[in-house]
Amino acid sequence: MSIEIESEDVIRLILQFLKENNLQETSKVLEEETAVKINTVENKDDFIKKIKEGEWDTVLRSVADLKIPSRKLMDLYEHVVLELAEMRELGAARTLLRQTEPMFILKQRHPERYLRLEHILSRSVFDPKENYPLGMTKEKRRQVIAQALSNEVTVVESSRLMTLLEDCIKWQQHQGLLPLDSEFNLFRSLDQVEQTEDDAITNIKYAEIKMPGKNTYAECTAFSPNGLYLVSGSVDGFIEVWNYKTGKLRKDLKYQAEENLMAMDQAILCLNFSADSEFLASGSTDGKITIWKLQTGYCTRRFSPAHSQGVTSVCFSKDSSEILSCSFDQTVKIHNVKTGKLVKSFEGHSSFVNSAIYNIDHTKVISASSDETIKVKEKK
Repeated sequence: MSIEIESEDVIRLILQFLKENNLQETSKVLEEETAVKINTVENKDDFIKKIKEGEWDTVLRSVADLKIPSRKLMDLYEHVVLELAEMRELGAARTLLRQTEPMFILKQRHPERYLRLEHILSRSVFDPKENYPLGMTKEKRRQVIAQALSNEVTVVESSRLMTLLEDCIKWQQHQGLLPLDSEFNLFRSLDQVEQTEDDAITNIKYAEIKMPGKNTYAECTAFSPNGLYLVSGSVDGFIEVWNYKTGKLRKDLKYQAEENLMAMDQAILCLNFSADSEFLASGSTDGKITIWKLQTGYCTRRFSPAHSQGVTSVCFSKDSSEILSCSFDQTVKIHNVKTGKLVKSFEGHSSFVNSAIYNIDHTKVISASSDETIKVKEKK
């Protein structure tokens, strides 16, 4: 699964970091050069509350950091001018009317509204009933503006950039890409990180898994590339995910907790994970192949049948778009995972094909057979 990150979101993360560290000048320059606003507030409810209570100094400072449509900004500034006029803060009202960008846009697009405000400020008396929109009070108008602006802002937790970087480092450590017991240099590439261990004989037994039920046993097992999942395929057709340290069925997977196990119609002969550990492929004695989404236990694709006899090996391509398989029927095949169609079939073995894999750059297919041969063929 690929995740696309918008460049504007990266800039917003940097802007938040700069503002939280009081680097206002740097933040201002970045906003001007990129035309990107952070468009977030620390507390949305507090932002709305300040609008409803008319704390305009705070509101206008917050709005300066937000990318809000000019129409809504004009409504906001127009209302603030009216409230200042009502309080007879005429100097502040004229400054807001004549020296701010939203009011300049109002003058260009709606000259009649702008002239009306100038006329209101020239009067010696302010009449709320006459000057606020028809049927509106100051309080109702505040609520309308608060609702309009609340739809334009999002809330983001503080120090978001640092949190994401820390999560990335933890994930890399969990994947074994970074050593746990050494200092990490953020500007050092992964190929410079080396972790050496002394050779040792395997002598730690984590667990012994006893297969449930009578007359059942595991035909195959597979460990996920991320090291989180140990999976077994049984002669009775069930596929089970285990905690390799305790030897118990993993009940943190909802479908297993509800005893809705992944299963095929006949004995499971082979298993293989996708590179991102998100999908699992299984092959059975009736020639079928099934692709499972491991977190949900759902079948996402079924090749029925992929072979005329039992499937002895399955292997995902590097990008998980294809599945390579071989069989007792003496063939090796490549299937498209998305369409379910056969991409290519390799023949030439004179007995069971027991294993088939890609080479490291996925340009060749290597197969091993009971006919005492290993064949290497071009994928294309």
